[in-house]
Amino acid sequence: AERLEVRKRQEEMQRREMFFEDQTYKTRELLNRLDRGLPKSDSCQIANPGPAATAWKRSHAYKQALGEDENRRLEEMKQEQQRKAELMEFKQKQEEEARTRAHQKEQRRVNNAFLDRLQNKTQPNDIYQPGYT
Repeated sequence: AERLEVRKRQEEMQRREMFFEDQTYKTRELLNRLDRGLPKSDSCQIANPGPAATAWKRSHAYKQALGEDENRRLEEMKQEQQRKAELMEFKQKQEEEARTRAHQKEQRRVNNAFLDRLQNKTQPNDIYQPGYT
Protein backbone atom coordinates (compact mmCIF):
# COMPACT_ATOMS: atom_id res chain seq x y z
CA ALA A 1 0.00 0.00 0.00
CA GLU A 2 2.85 2.36 0.82
CA ARG A 3 4.61 1.58 -2.46
CA LEU A 4 1.37 2.21 -4.32
CA GLU A 5 0.96 5.53 -2.51
CA VAL A 6 4.55 6.49 -3.36
CA ARG A 7 4.03 5.53 -7.00
CA LYS A 8 0.80 7.55 -7.13
CA ARG A 9 2.61 10.57 -5.66
CA GLN A 10 5.41 10.21 -8.23
CA GLU A 11 2.93 9.95 -11.09
CA GLU A 12 1.08 13.01 -9.79
CA MET A 13 4.31 15.00 -9.57
CA GLN A 14 5.27 13.96 -13.14
CA ARG A 15 1.81 14.95 -14.35
CA ARG A 16 2.12 18.33 -12.62
CA GLU A 17 5.58 18.93 -14.11
CA MET A 18 4.33 18.09 -17.59
CA PHE A 19 1.31 20.36 -17.05
CA PHE A 20 3.53 23.21 -15.86
CA GLU A 21 5.89 22.82 -18.84
CA ASP A 22 2.97 22.75 -21.25
CA GLN A 23 1.37 25.74 -19.55
CA THR A 24 4.65 27.69 -19.74
CA TYR A 25 4.99 26.80 -23.42
CA LYS A 26 1.40 27.88 -24.14
CA THR A 27 1.90 31.14 -22.21
CA ARG A 28 5.03 31.96 -24.19
CA GLU A 29 3.27 31.09 -27.43
CA LEU A 30 0.34 33.36 -26.52
CA LEU A 31 2.63 36.22 -25.56
CA ASN A 32 4.55 35.82 -28.83
CA ARG A 33 1.29 35.94 -30.78
CA LEU A 34 0.20 39.02 -28.83
CA ASP A 35 3.58 40.67 -29.48
CA ARG A 36 3.15 40.10 -33.21
CA GLY A 37 -0.35 41.56 -33.04
CA LEU A 38 0.70 44.79 -31.28
CA PRO A 39 0.54 47.98 -33.35
CA LYS A 40 3.81 49.14 -34.87
CA SER A 41 5.67 51.97 -33.20
CA ASP A 42 5.16 54.18 -36.26
CA SER A 43 1.33 53.94 -36.09
CA CYS A 44 -0.81 56.80 -34.82
CA GLN A 45 0.08 57.33 -31.20
CA ILE A 46 -0.02 60.53 -29.20
CA ALA A 47 3.31 59.97 -27.54
CA ASN A 48 5.56 57.62 -29.45
CA PRO A 49 7.48 55.86 -26.69
CA GLY A 50 9.95 54.25 -29.09
CA PRO A 51 10.78 50.60 -29.63
CA ALA A 52 12.86 50.29 -26.45
CA ALA A 53 9.91 51.27 -24.24
CA THR A 54 7.59 48.89 -26.09
CA ALA A 55 10.07 46.05 -25.69
CA TRP A 56 10.42 46.94 -22.02
CA LYS A 57 6.63 46.88 -21.60
CA ARG A 58 6.41 43.50 -23.27
CA SER A 59 9.25 42.18 -21.16
CA HIS A 60 7.70 43.62 -18.02
CA ALA A 61 4.28 42.17 -18.87
CA TYR A 62 5.84 38.78 -19.59
CA LYS A 63 7.80 38.79 -16.34
CA GLN A 64 4.70 39.87 -14.44
CA ALA A 65 2.67 37.06 -16.03
CA LEU A 66 5.40 34.57 -15.13
CA GLY A 67 5.45 35.89 -11.56
CA GLU A 68 1.68 35.58 -11.27
CA ASP A 69 1.83 32.08 -12.70
CA GLU A 70 4.58 31.15 -10.26
CA ASN A 71 2.56 32.57 -7.34
CA ARG A 72 -0.51 30.63 -8.44
CA ARG A 73 1.54 27.45 -8.77
CA LEU A 74 3.06 27.98 -5.32
CA GLU A 75 -0.40 28.50 -3.86
CA GLU A 76 -1.59 25.26 -5.49
CA MET A 77 1.43 23.46 -4.07
CA LYS A 78 0.67 24.83 -0.59
CA GLN A 79 -2.92 23.65 -0.88
CA GLU A 80 -1.73 20.24 -2.07
CA GLN A 81 0.68 20.00 0.88
CA GLN A 82 -2.13 20.96 3.25
CA ARG A 83 -4.40 18.28 1.76
CA LYS A 84 -1.60 15.73 2.08
CA ALA A 85 -0.98 16.72 5.70
CA GLU A 86 -4.70 16.39 6.48
CA LEU A 87 -4.80 13.00 4.78
CA MET A 88 -1.74 11.80 6.70
CA GLU A 89 -3.26 13.04 9.97
CA PHE A 90 -6.51 11.24 9.15
CA LYS A 91 -4.66 8.00 8.33
CA GLN A 92 -2.60 8.23 11.52
CA LYS A 93 -5.76 8.77 13.53
CA GLN A 94 -7.38 5.72 11.91
CA GLU A 95 -4.29 3.61 12.58
CA GLU A 96 -4.20 4.74 16.20
CA GLU A 97 -7.88 3.88 16.61
CA ALA A 98 -7.29 0.45 15.05
CA ARG A 99 -4.35 -0.16 17.40
CA THR A 100 -6.49 0.91 20.36
CA ARG A 101 -9.32 -1.43 19.32
CA ALA A 102 -6.88 -4.32 18.83
CA HIS A 103 -5.30 -3.64 22.23
CA GLN A 104 -8.72 -3.51 23.91
CA LYS A 105 -9.73 -6.74 22.17
CA GLU A 106 -6.54 -8.42 23.34
CA GLN A 107 -7.12 -7.15 26.89
CA ARG A 108 -10.68 -8.54 26.85
CA ARG A 109 -9.41 -11.88 25.58
CA VAL A 110 -6.76 -12.08 28.31
CA ASN A 111 -9.25 -11.00 30.99
CA ASN A 112 -11.85 -13.51 29.82
CA ALA A 113 -9.24 -16.28 29.80
CA PHE A 114 -8.22 -15.30 33.32
CA LEU A 115 -11.85 -15.30 34.49
CA ASP A 116 -12.45 -18.66 32.82
CA ARG A 117 -9.45 -20.16 34.62
CA LEU A 118 -10.57 -18.57 37.89
CA GLN A 119 -14.09 -20.00 37.56
CA ASN A 120 -12.74 -23.43 36.67
CA LYS A 121 -10.68 -23.42 39.89
CA THR A 122 -13.55 -22.31 42.13
CA GLN A 123 -16.24 -24.55 40.56
CA PRO A 124 -14.57 -27.82 39.56
CA ASN A 125 -17.77 -29.94 39.92
CA ASP A 126 -20.03 -27.48 38.09
CA ILE A 127 -21.34 -28.73 34.74
CA TYR A 128 -21.47 -25.22 33.25
CA GLN A 129 -18.10 -23.92 32.12
CA PRO A 130 -17.83 -20.34 30.84
CA GLY A 131 -16.79 -20.01 27.27
CA TYR A 132 -18.51 -23.29 26.31
CA THR A 133 -22.19 -23.33 25.42
